[in-house]
Amino acid sequence: MRGWGRGAAAVLAVCVPLAGCGDSGGGRGTAASGEAARVLRAAVRATEAAGSARTESVTEIEGERTRSRGALDWSGKPYGRLRVGVGGDLVLKDGEAWVRLARPVGGKRWVRQKAADGLVPADSLRLLLQAADAHRAGRARVRGVVTTHWAGRVRAEESARVREAGVAAQSVDVWLDGRQRLVKRVESGRGKAGLVRVTTYWSGFRTDVEVPEVPGGGN
Repeated sequence: MRGWGRGAAAVLAVCVPLAGCGDSGGGRGTAASGEAARVLRAAVRATEAAGSARTESVTEIEGERTRSRGALDWSGKPYGRLRVGVGGDLVLKDGEAWVRLARPVGGKRWVRQKAADGLVPADSLRLLLQAADAHRAGRARVRGVVTTHWAGRVRAEESARVREAGVAAQSVDVWLDGRQRLVKRVESGRGKAGLVRVTTYWSGFRTDVEVPEVPGGGN
């Protein structure tokens, strides 16, 4: 897939090629335990309460990189806008995802996609809660913010999301700020599209988010 088509696949790779869209539950109960479980559950609450943020992401599919930048609001049904690659947009609105093509295809510039629930930051925290080996991996500065790094490897037997992707396991790394909000995540694994690595940053929590009008899949 070339041009924007490839870019659209890259943005949706957050939840499509790597580990499927939708709820990251469906495993055999919370696998993380002890301190990891307590911290990650608190991080889910803090990140969800933040409600919105600016976001940047780099998606690598078999070594090919696509960058995105924008803002998302997850206080209700996710909505927001990501500028992807050169000339492309991904718009979340009314529970649906719309891709604006750099060039019209079949007379249409806007194409509806499956809703990309995996773009919501707390989804990665819930996924890591299913990793039996979830653990503290140290401290680090992320773009000037002091954070705590947590990591784990989620196996297919622990998560329906990973099983549905047809992969044996998926690595999840998250970095939490002093208020336990997610400010960086890296998810990686070999999925349906090959080797996928998605690195995402969040900042400017509680930012106002605006989205453009989507012409119902027309031009």
